[in-house]
Amino acid sequence: MRYIVFLIFFAIGMLTVTAQSYYSPGNYNRLGLQAKLSVLDIDTQNFNLEGETGFLGGLTTRGRLYNDFGIVYGIDFLSANINLQSRPLGESRLEETRYTVIGAQLNLLFSYNLIEKHLAIDFGPALLVNGKMNLRQTGQRDNIVEGYTALRAEDIEEISRINGFGIIGITAGFEHVRFIIQYQYGFTNMFNNLNDRDLLDVDPNANNFKGSPSLLAGGIVLYL
Repeated sequence: MRYIVFLIFFAIGMLTVTAQSYYSPGNYNRLGLQAKLSVLDIDTQNFNLEGETGFLGGLTTRGRLYNDFGIVYGIDFLSANINLQSRPLGESRLEETRYTVIGAQLNLLFSYNLIEKHLAIDFGPALLVNGKMNLRQTGQRDNIVEGYTALRAEDIEEISRINGFGIIGITAGFEHVRFIIQYQYGFTNMFNNLNDRDLLDVDPNANNFKGSPSLLAGGIVLYL
């Protein structure tokens, strides 16, 4: 969590300094506040899970780079929800087991203006620094994950903490208000950290964890 806090304050400082060129002659540099609904999904063969609605929100800066090309960078606070199937000890029925992932995401995107100040395509990389996959109900800690005989719900909380994404999106609207839609594809294995936790000692099938994250987000940006 301390890494996330450091990342947030560092990015806020950099964005604030950059925004000072806001009214420079011939320059276009807008500091904005953005809020997006999001769904984090993790493509995996290890678990039966699905993403639920979460939230992305933070600071962003959009500036002119060259002719119709621009640059967009900023930081978002992420709160994502994941639903996994598990069964209580001694029972055969499955129940929903919800987790929350909290993190901060830095993004550095290039932008191509289809209509200057009104419509643009954005694309580029992002880096997510996140905490563990927190189980929302402590009473489900000993639930057995579907597909396993002894792997518990709390055994899979310690996912990888740094994950890279590629983003493509569209922003449309006006100079001070724009709507945004983004698709993010993860290039890292979000479950790789589970492979280093000796979970084979817990369950004979608990190995070779792989999970490719993706994120769909849509919302609004208010430029100052």
